[in-house]
Amino acid sequence: MMVGTKYVLSVLKFQYPTIFQGWQTLVGFLMLSLLVKTKHLPPLLEDYNRTEIALWLPGMIFFVLSIYSGSRALSRLPIPVFLSLHNLVTVISCTANLILHRKLTSVFSYGMLMILIITSVAIGKSDPSFVMDGYFWMCVHVLSTGSLGIYLKLMRGRLKLDSSDRLYCNYLYSVIVLTPCSYLLGDALEAVNYPFLYFYEFYMGCIMSGVFGVFLSLNFIRLQDSDMDSSYLSTVTGAAKIITSLLSLLFFDIKLTGSHSFWLLMNHLAAVVCKDSGGLVDIRHRGGLVQLTKQNAHTQEYIRVPVAS
Repeated sequence: MMVGTKYVLSVLKFQYPTIFQGWQTLVGFLMLSLLVKTKHLPPLLEDYNRTEIALWLPGMIFFVLSIYSGSRALSRLPIPVFLSLHNLVTVISCTANLILHRKLTSVFSYGMLMILIITSVAIGKSDPSFVMDGYFWMCVHVLSTGSLGIYLKLMRGRLKLDSSDRLYCNYLYSVIVLTPCSYLLGDALEAVNYPFLYFYEFYMGCIMSGVFGVFLSLNFIRLQDSDMDSSYLSTVTGAAKIITSLLSLLFFDIKLTGSHSFWLLMNHLAAVVCKDSGGLVDIRHRGGLVQLTKQNAHTQEYIRVPVAS
């Protein structure tokens, strides 16, 4: 899916994100509606009132900002760099768990989070084709994606929409917002002069990217809703990013240096072994002590931290 998106954005140079993401989300909305119609999915938004849907409005806003900024960033950054910097979302998520839910990662995962931060900075410093605009939009993408995850954590227990309903709302809201924005921001007028507007490669790339994006989102939702351990899901996601990065080297001309490749590799490896929620430990008070009680999957040890009463 990402390779197809990168092909449209960078090779065919269709850099009109409001139109491109509007098309992607329209395909997603239509695909979900079709799956409901054919009874491959249960009815969406059937038993919810407007108030329950309105609670997800901030999430929909973060989603639109995330896909818009992600499109802008991906059009300017190589896929390995994009996926490496996207790992910073894990740092935001773990920080939110610490602040909001008083949950700490293990010492091992804490070290991996520090490596993610250090290597992300080093990736930008060593990038032989550094583009400031691309890194700016990547920062916006990471912050908006992280904010979406934080809002979801905050609303846990109060938000009654399930994952499929939220995805459906995100797609519909994105179409509603991005359609007028394409005119207000001038993308619709500029796209009329796009040189590949009548090439079948352009339409095939857009269609395949949209369809694969929907099925990728649905499969990820199924994995999240399954009994799969969260630490294993994190490992699978990290491995998928490595495979996608390697495949991108076959399809795109990417400038790499020794130091830049090293930092990319270190970042990806740290993301594979770093756990977002699987290594979380609860803080419980016992006789004036704060005791970390959950066993870590890597170190196989318990951590105890004394705190003055």
